[in-house]
Formats: sequence, structure tokens, C-alpha cells
Amino acid sequence: MNRQAERLLDEYGGSMLRLAYSYLHNMSDAEEILQDALLHFLRAGPSVAAGPQEKAYLLRITANLSKNRISYNRLRAADALSEALAADGREDLSFVWEAVKSLPTPCREVIHLFYYEGYTTAQISRILQRKESTIRSDLHRGRARLKEILKEEYDFEEGL
Repeated sequence: MNRQAERLLDEYGGSMLRLAYSYLHNMSDAEEILQDALLHFLRAGPSVAAGPQEKAYLLRITANLSKNRISYNRLRAADALSEALAADGREDLSFVWEAVKSLPTPCREVIHLFYYEGYTTAQISRILQRKESTIRSDLHRGRARLKEILKEEYDFEEGL
């Protein structure tokens, strides 16, 4: 593996893997998407400077490849394995992650990027190439639906 690939994997691999998993709900598919995204980035040889733009570009590649994989899996009627992902040792919040996984894709991706990756709505708008007002609407809808799910499933409504 070359140095640039190692650096990209070290700096952004975790974020890319979590984003791919948030789409696919299957760790082996998410790992493949991570590899494909890194290869795509390295082959394209973009003139993106290291830093926030580089990470945003890699996350956009990851999101697009994940969406392609979802379409591919749908065509082949493959069942995704149900795996639990407890991010960074936050196992006590895995029930929240399970609830997030049940949200529609636009809401799920926005909530993931906003809360887990810490992006602003303007940054998410650039990453997903959607209007910022749409991002805010998806975030609002996602929060409301998440509150309903947590209240119904887990009798939990504090802090939302």
C-alpha cells in the first residue's frame, strides 16, 4: 500500500466505513465500499488539498458507491445481514443506532453526517449535493421520526 493510501485510510477510513455501513447495514459490504472508494480516489488523482475538502470528497464517493451497492443488491434481492454497530465503544447507545437505521435513507444519511461526523447543514449540503433547505427538512423529519420510534420501541423520550 502506498503512503497516500495509508494516510487516507488512517485519517478518514473510520468515517468512510461508518457512512457506508449506515447505508448498507452490512459490514462486509461497507468494507468493500471503503476499499472501492479509496481506489477510486487514488485512481482519479484529484487535486483536492488534504483537509476538510479531501474528507468531504471521500465521503461523497463513499455515499455514491453505497447507493450504487444498494441498487445492485436490490436487483439481486440479496438480504442484508443484520449487524449491530456500536460506534467507538458507545454500546449503551446501540439502541439509538438501531432506530436510526430504520429511518428513510435521506434522513438517515443527514442524521449520521450531522450528529456522528459533526458536519453543519451547509457542509452536508455540499457533500450530498442537495439544497441546504432540503438537508434541514430531512434533519427535522429524521429527528421527529426518531423520537416516535424511540418512544414506541423503547419508551424513551428524554433528550431528543
